[in-house]
Amino acid sequence: MALKSDLCVVVALIAALSACRDKSGTGSDSARGSLPPVYPSSPLENTHWDSDAGPVMIFSTGGGDSAAVILPEATDSTIASFQGIVPPVAGLTFDLFARAGKVGAAVPLSLIAAAAPKTDCYSWPLAKLKDGATTGWRVGLLNGRATAIRLDSIEARSSTDSAALAASLAQTAAALPAASDPAFRGLPFRVRSAYTFHIDSTEIVLADVVRTVNEEANPRVEHLFIVGGRPVGTVGKFSADYFSRAAGAEDKVQATDVLAVVRMGPEKRAVIIVNIEFDEGGRLGLIERAVTGEWSATWMSAYTDC
Repeated sequence: MALKSDLCVVVALIAALSACRDKSGTGSDSARGSLPPVYPSSPLENTHWDSDAGPVMIFSTGGGDSAAVILPEATDSTIASFQGIVPPVAGLTFDLFARAGKVGAAVPLSLIAAAAPKTDCYSWPLAKLKDGATTGWRVGLLNGRATAIRLDSIEARSSTDSAALAASLAQTAAALPAASDPAFRGLPFRVRSAYTFHIDSTEIVLADVVRTVNEEANPRVEHLFIVGGRPVGTVGKFSADYFSRAAGAEDKVQATDVLAVVRMGPEKRAVIIVNIEFDEGGRLGLIERAVTGEWSATWMSAYTDC
């Protein structure tokens, strides 16, 4: 019965949004990337959204009771058509997650009236949590769709353990393919953030490792987001099972922020939910672990910048 209800929500949501598409998507810049403008079979297949996560996702906008409603079928080419609408999601309940795990249970939504679209600026519909402010949450999924995985931060470790983890991550980063910009080669790595958790007998690390070119006229930074693994209880570098690299001007380059890690689907596979932050906007994404152990980026939201 729950599956049938979720399917009805997806169908209603897609129908309502399709009816609002009276504008074509605008051109995209380097931050927005390029995604297909049409659906080959269904919207969810086009964006590779994981249907086990439910029809929508919510994202904290900073206030405890304020949420952006993320519409997974929107792409960079179609996001303009989604402006100023109210998606039919009132009454759905969401579990709230953060890096510390699940921080709120079965919180219903109350939608805010859609704001007038802004020129050359895209945003998600807004909603309020009916039960009031819930502090510390970062992302929400439909009730019962996911279970939390608690992350341990490098900052919570002893100085000895955190130094050892940072050294292991520097070794891991140094073993990756060389940066295309030779200015970064040979520079030391610094761990901006790192979180660990266990899957069976494997220690998983999620880390943002950076190095900088400190030129007064042109300061630059390189961000390496690494998902690595090593047997529990061992030391030394991690295997780099997934990584992304971004480099550029210090105030322009993107950085990946881990929002939460959850288990989803019949296989209880681990899914990392990230926020890819740019200087003026960002997009959300999922990085999933297959049953065979490989990690891959499976979905990325449309870029928003309001």
